[in-house]
Amino acid sequence: MRRTKLIGATSVVVALLAITGCSSASSGSDATGGGTVTYAGYGGTGEAAETAAWFDPFTAETGTEVVTDDSTSWAKVEEMVDAGAVTWDVVQGATTQGVEDNPYLEDIDCTIVDCAAFDGASFPAYTQAVPLFVFSFVLAYNTDSFSGDDVPTSMSDFFNPDIKATRVLPMTASAWTGVLEAALLYDGVSRDDLYPLDVDRALTVLDGIKDQTEVLASDSECADRVSSGEAEMGICYNGRVAIAAEEGNPIAAAWGQQVEMADYIYIPKGAPDLDAAQQLIAYIVDNQGDIASQIAYSPINPDAAVSSDAEWADWVPSAHEETGDQAPIIPDVDWWTANTDSVMEKITAWISA
Repeated sequence: MRRTKLIGATSVVVALLAITGCSSASSGSDATGGGTVTYAGYGGTGEAAETAAWFDPFTAETGTEVVTDDSTSWAKVEEMVDAGAVTWDVVQGATTQGVEDNPYLEDIDCTIVDCAAFDGASFPAYTQAVPLFVFSFVLAYNTDSFSGDDVPTSMSDFFNPDIKATRVLPMTASAWTGVLEAALLYDGVSRDDLYPLDVDRALTVLDGIKDQTEVLASDSECADRVSSGEAEMGICYNGRVAIAAEEGNPIAAAWGQQVEMADYIYIPKGAPDLDAAQQLIAYIVDNQGDIASQIAYSPINPDAAVSSDAEWADWVPSAHEETGDQAPIIPDVDWWTANTDSVMEKITAWISA
């Protein structure tokens, strides 16, 4: 689901100068509406859902067209800003690059955007970014392989070596964020003592199922592998499991200890139309719940709830938040920001061992 492409800085400068030279006359919006605002996201079903839930209604309301680009990456934001040739107005991504005092980002204007809507939320608003939606990793299982008392109920079941089943782990690009926390919870670590993560201990837990487990090259494969029975369990994105299940495939989700994560949106420094960018973000925040009519993601803004008749209301993470030991796992973003590289090194060594 997540793609990052690194390209040479010189070619980026040339290409972006050409783009801005060709499009400057037609880009941007004015006080009377019209013009365009460019949104950089991940493409695919997510972009289609965002377009139907937010972009098209925003255009109908404001007259400003939302142009999408599915090549989002933080490296590209840095290249654009350094070149003085920014073509994106709003960018979807993570927060690990820093979103409080980042010279590559504009501040969110909280007189336009309802930043206070996220006060006390599990995923807060920052000076330079606001949360977009919640998605989750869930334990997906093949319903032909498990029945009755054997049906998995929690992420912990994935790590239990007594359950003999073929398994798939997410691709390593995420550094197994949330997965390592789940492994440690299975091994008896309390939630209060999870951080700093004992990565070596978590990988030792994975040793117990290593001979039954494959690491995916792409997370888009996870639900397909489980649906086909090629893998009997997998740690998959909830949205992909939802689609596969609704298509009639033999796949279901165990929601205990789902790993909840959020994408954020922010504005690159020097965005072509800063005002339109702020207005688009404000619209999305006010209407976050509409995303569940298109895809199985949850809003974070409590004032923009999911409608009970939304198509994917039964599949959004917020509809399955259990309590106690089975409560959602929400990774510590600050810890991961500081430690992702070292975790990746250990995962790479574990895979090759």
